[in-house]
Amino acid sequence: MVASIDRTIIRINGWVIGIMLMVMLALVCTNVVGRYFFLYSFGWIEEVSRYLMIWIVFLGAGLALREGMHVAVTLFADLSMELKPAFKWAAWILTFLFFAALAWYGYKYAMFAARQRSTMLQLPMWTIYLAVPIGSVMCIVHMVLDLLNPKKDAEEAVEVAE
Repeated sequence: MVASIDRTIIRINGWVIGIMLMVMLALVCTNVVGRYFFLYSFGWIEEVSRYLMIWIVFLGAGLALREGMHVAVTLFADLSMELKPAFKWAAWILTFLFFAALAWYGYKYAMFAARQRSTMLQLPMWTIYLAVPIGSVMCIVHMVLDLLNPKKDAEEAVEVAE
C-alpha cells in the first residue's frame, strides 16, 4: 500500500514538474524567436518563466532529496561506522524540522503578502510564495514515504551486499 502511494506521488510530482518545465521552455523559446526574428518581445513571458522556475525548484526539492541529489556532509558519519545510524537519524530529524519550520513560516509569509500583485500580469503574489510551504510539505511527504517504504530498504541492502 505504501509503495503504491509512494510511486503515485513520485509520478505525479515528476509530471507536474515536467509540464511546468515544458511550458517555461516553450515560453522562453517563443520570446527569443519573437525578439530576434520579429523584433517583438512579450514582457509577461519573463515574469511567468521566473514564477514557473520558483515552483519547479521547490517542487523538485523533494524528489532531489529522495534520490540523495542534495549536497551532504558525511564527515561525522564516515568517522565511525557504529555511530553512522545515529548520525543518519539525527540528520533525518533535523531535516524534517527544517522543512516543517520552512512550511510554517513560508505559509505565514505567503498570507502576509496576499495583498501584493506581480508587476506585469497583476497575479496575486501569494500564489507564487505558496511554492515555499507546498514544496516544504512535499519534501516532508517524500521523507516520510522514503522512511516507510520497506521495498527501497531491501533494494539498498541488496546493493550494499553486492
